Amino acid sequence: MAGSRRTIDFNDAAILSNLTQANLRRTWASRRIVEDQLYLVHVQGTGGIGRPITVVVKKFQNVDGTVIGDIESRWKSEMVMLAFIRHENIIQVLHVIQREEAIMLVYEYAVKGSLDYWLHRREEHHRPLSWLERLRIAIGVAQGLHHMHEGCNKPVVHHNMNSTNILLDEQLNAKITSFGAAQISMAGLNQPLPIADLPAAAGNFGYTAPEYWREATQLTEKVDTYSYGVVLLELVTGRVANGVDGQLAIWARNSCDQLMENKNQGFKEVVDRDIPHRARYMKEMLTVFKLGVACTVENLHQRPSMREVLGQLRRVRGMFSGLLAWCQL
Repeated sequence: MAGSRRTIDFNDAAILSNLTQANLRRTWASRRIVEDQLYLVHVQGTGGIGRPITVVVKKFQNVDGTVIGDIESRWKSEMVMLAFIRHENIIQVLHVIQREEAIMLVYEYAVKGSLDYWLHRREEHHRPLSWLERLRIAIGVAQGLHHMHEGCNKPVVHHNMNSTNILLDEQLNAKITSFGAAQISMAGLNQPLPIADLPAAAGNFGYTAPEYWREATQLTEKVDTYSYGVVLLELVTGRVANGVDGQLAIWARNSCDQLMENKNQGFKEVVDRDIPHRARYMKEMLTVFKLGVACTVENLHQRPSMREVLGQLRRVRGMFSGLLAWCQL
């Protein structure tokens, strides 16, 4: 994808002609009640120059076919935001098409689809994700969030983290998407970030930090930590964020002590049975599960920062590397 990004001269006419109902996709999940239109399009450079690539085209347009008012401010905000936080684990805007009736942002497309698909809706001909792949995805997302929170001049809060909004490229590298609700925290890290569009939090049910409802004027980047913790729990257990046992985060917190009894026997029963050779990696998976619980505690001040989360995951990766070396002896 990186090579395509440097060489392709986008053919605007070809892109616009492919914005059809057949190409309309729910590529990632928006918190907005009326979602922007997302199209999955195969394009080639102007005059057929350059190899074809697949892109996601996000179309901004009012119901009356204009781009004035809120639409204009939203597409500019999203484009500037993504230019501000460029990172290998964050989706990138490749091109912009401006017309009187609509604005289109052209994004890179992570061809393997969403993490939600691979964990919860995978078709039989697709093999399950291995533990090493899940750990690499967890680290990739953590790297992206850590960069957003601490690697930019001002922290960026995503507000919409979930497994649908984590896309995977050909090598299963994670790409964070859906920045329509993201905000720059001008006050800095760990400082309150008021949210004007509070009802939109319901669109991320199961991943939404409790302070959205209790302390709406005291939101910080720790709302992303909470949502990310739910993703960690999904990776380990294979369960959905909101299922038969209620919200996954609440179930994990309430069940954690019981699952650790009798040499973690209960925990072994809740690990995703689709993980190949799962018995080999129980120690590492238990560490990640506990980290997911730590990220989703109700008290936002007790949640780890994404810097701390990333450090612990890298130590888990070190444990995994040591295990692989031992198995190869």
